[in-house]
Amino acid sequence: MKLAFVLFGAAILLTGNTFGQADVIIKKRALEIRDQNNVRQGVTSPSQPAQPAITPATSAAATAIQQSVAKLRTDLTAVKANAKVTAEQKQQITKDLIAVAHGANRPSQPTATALAEGLSAAFAEKPLADKDFSRLLSNLAAVLNPAKIQPSQMQAIYADIQAIFQANGMARKDAVKIVDQVKAVGAETK
Repeated sequence: MKLAFVLFGAAILLTGNTFGQADVIIKKRALEIRDQNNVRQGVTSPSQPAQPAITPATSAAATAIQQSVAKLRTDLTAVKANAKVTAEQKQQITKDLIAVAHGANRPSQPTATALAEGLSAAFAEKPLADKDFSRLLSNLAAVLNPAKIQPSQMQAIYADIQAIFQANGMARKDAVKIVDQVKAVGAETK
């Protein structure tokens, strides 16, 4: 009799735990949908970091970052939809990603290459609209130069990058893969 009560109690606890995990998944998906809607409407993510003001001491570094981001924009724009991305294009995007990082830590060549391949494949599938492209580049610059960014802001940046690609029609699993690559770069630039 005691064994039956113990088994019944264990079953109730397991059932409650299963429903609790589903609740977390549902909330996460709702946040993803909210972020995608914000991207579609051009609304800045509520937890996206404000761009730091440029002080005279850092204006040279900011200019160098802006030039590097402009070069990255040019090379990603060169990737045409439904066209094969050449090895030279991928190498140049890799160099651009490393050049955007102006902090003490830069991403390694293999990590930057993985991100370059993910980005070039995404742009070959379907290029981003200009406003979304600018937002993506801003997010990438923040990940590559994380000196004044809090961990919660970094999570918001990752969510925004995923939302940008999903709002552009990319499958969720592919957008998550790119975000994982961005996270790997972010881990190296801390």
